[in-house]
Amino acid sequence: MKGSCHCGAVQISVAASPVEVLRCNCTLCRKTGWRGGYWPPGDVTIAAQPDAISPYVQGDRTITSWICRRCGCFTHWTPLTASPERMGVNMRMFEAEEWHHLPVREVDGARG
Repeated sequence: MKGSCHCGAVQISVAASPVEVLRCNCTLCRKTGWRGGYWPPGDVTIAAQPDAISPYVQGDRTITSWICRRCGCFTHWTPLTASPERMGVNMRMFEAEEWHHLPVREVDGARG
C-alpha cells in the first residue's frame, strides 16, 4: 500500500494491508481523526525531508506522533516507551478503497 499526507510531502509505503483498523476514543485520536493500522517498523517506509515532519509527544510519553508541517496531517507514530515491535500509520493517508473493507476494532483509550 502506498499513501501520503494531503500535500504529498510525506509518502508512506507498507508491505501489506493490516489485518484490522483500530478506532480509538482517546482525546488525541478523537481530535485528529486517527484510524490506525499497525506494522513492525521494518515493514513501513516513511519518505519525507527531515524538515517536512514535526514530532508531537503527548502527556503519557509512550509514542511520538508525526505531523506534516505543511498540511497538518497526523501521518504516523513511532514508539517511545510503547512496544518497539510496532508502529502506527494513520490509515486515512491511504485511499479509502484500500482499507474500508477491513474489520474495525474499537479501543477504549479514553479510560486508559
